[in-house]
Amino acid sequence: MTKTFRRADIAPGRACPRLFAAMALGLGIAASATAAPIADEPGFSGQLTPLVGVIGSRSNLDVSSDQKRIDTLYGLSSREYRPVAGLLGRVDYTIVPRRFSLHAGTPRSALTEGELSLEIGASYRLDGIGTLSAGVIPVTFVGNEVWADPFVAGLRREATDVSRRGLRLGLSGIGGTGLSVDYRLFRRDVDEERSGQALGLSAIDQARLERDSTEHRFDLSYRLPVSEGFSLTPAVQYRRLDADGAANRGWLLRPQLTASWRRDRLRLSLTGYYGVDRYDERQPVYAEYRDASQMGVVAGVSYAEPFGWSNWSVDAWGVWSESDSDIRFYDQQTSVFAVGLGYRF
Repeated sequence: MTKTFRRADIAPGRACPRLFAAMALGLGIAASATAAPIADEPGFSGQLTPLVGVIGSRSNLDVSSDQKRIDTLYGLSSREYRPVAGLLGRVDYTIVPRRFSLHAGTPRSALTEGELSLEIGASYRLDGIGTLSAGVIPVTFVGNEVWADPFVAGLRREATDVSRRGLRLGLSGIGGTGLSVDYRLFRRDVDEERSGQALGLSAIDQARLERDSTEHRFDLSYRLPVSEGFSLTPAVQYRRLDADGAANRGWLLRPQLTASWRRDRLRLSLTGYYGVDRYDERQPVYAEYRDASQMGVVAGVSYAEPFGWSNWSVDAWGVWSESDSDIRFYDQQTSVFAVGLGYRF
């Protein structure tokens, strides 16, 4: 197996989408579809977390210099290792204490999905109902490039830009319980769509591979306190992807379970998930459905106030994930280790 190691490229959405996806999942443990609490005092609050890490991945779809040329459309690419760095954060401005606030940054509900995006929105607590939050997502910072035609073997592939934006609506702490629901709507547009051209597919088959899409995403979670400092959070997600190309149109169902433990300044968490993808039509390159199963485990540890530093924390994550498709070209494997230094204000 060939292994490569290259210099870090910190440009968002190009070199390290999988790291941010995995790190976001780790940061979002036990926060699925949950709005941040509204502060007790008016003014600014928030948290910033710079991080560094190493990611190992195998994917024919990752846009990187190492995957620019692949030798076959019937196998998985060589494993690639790379160091990466980034910054996650969110800033809240409370207007009415414990009632109404504005926010900007990475939405907690999106973190569990392995996404890094900018959300600008507001939260309002409704007595006896829960905390209602809504926002716009004008830009995402991962997956901003794809291969214009992924199905090119033996030649250099060309990358093209992708724009992705969305809306979010959520309700957490419903009726004073641990129940939370979340809905997101995304629109994705590929700048230059040329899937299948290099293979000489017909116009009809090329149309089946188009990736412009609208995505509907629903999340349901319930936090269950088990004992002092220990809780379990079962959750389930359903996605409906309405792509222009029927071979990329389908749905995903992913249940997951998070265990969280806190004692004094130490916090541990472990999340496991298993999901299935199903698609509406056969993929014309392979004459098969690209149905898949995906699984993953995320372990996180956080230690507050190291060396007596008030409002600081040291965080570390380990991540393993895999997607096993009926079409080997779409198989993906990812492993991550990263550390971060968080500051809360």
